[in-house]
Amino acid sequence: MQNDKSNTILVPSDFTKIGDHAIDNAIKIAKDLNFSICVLHVINKKTKKNLQKENKPIEHVNEKLTVITDSIKQKHNIEATYIAREGSIFSVIGQVAEEINANYIIIGTHGKKGIQFLLGSFALKVVKSSPVPIFIIQKPPGQENVNNIIFPLDLEEGSKQKVKWAVTLHKQFNAKFHIFLDNQSDEFSQNRIKGDLHQVKKIFDKHGVHYTETFSTKGKSYYKELINYSKKINSSFIMLSTDPDKSTIHPFGSTHEQIIYNQEKISVMCINLHELRILVGGL
Repeated sequence: MQNDKSNTILVPSDFTKIGDHAIDNAIKIAKDLNFSICVLHVINKKTKKNLQKENKPIEHVNEKLTVITDSIKQKHNIEATYIAREGSIFSVIGQVAEEINANYIIIGTHGKKGIQFLLGSFALKVVKSSPVPIFIIQKPPGQENVNNIIFPLDLEEGSKQKVKWAVTLHKQFNAKFHIFLDNQSDEFSQNRIKGDLHQVKKIFDKHGVHYTETFSTKGKSYYKELINYSKKINSSFIMLSTDPDKSTIHPFGSTHEQIIYNQEKISVMCINLHELRILVGGL
């Protein structure tokens, strides 16, 4: 899974404050893993409009990226490169991640507001085209280490299969996982959840992964309890499995959207199901 990767974190930047937050989060993770960083700017209509306002040529993009990567090298002693590529963020980010064999992508989002709420979110569309796990952040990195992770476990496809990435994160960050289970009301579903929990715990035990387990409250919103629990334990991020073959963008917000754009601004790691098509028992 990670053996053919380049130990690189790809960070798209639009030269805004939230883009800076994404870079700062990437720096923190790169330090922990001894990874390099590649800063990507996707040149689109917005870029060209801003350059026109500033009366700057297209080459100014490279100048700005040079300043960013030089600062990363000098201040943090982290290897940093950049790429400027014209196109759509919905395709270019995934393409570049594949080209450079990136391990992770980190993007910033302003959340889901106004017209963006009605039309769907750019971040979720980027997730659907990502060939590698992608961190979605809404704020600068905190002081805590990236090793206190929420592992939601429900009946959705891929929910238990992200366990292989949990094992990888345990090895990379010495991470502890908090399994948060969707407490089903009917006996059949409850037995399925307990069976999945048993399977996940067996794999965690095999690999020496530290974990806790907590059931949500029956009859209450699983999403709201998940976010509140994540806030209570000051989690680093929430692991979320996503399906790129299914449209999960809804005018009033799917569960995935509510988690990704949570108002507590808790970071979310999204892993597409094409990265999860394995026999879990084979771990």
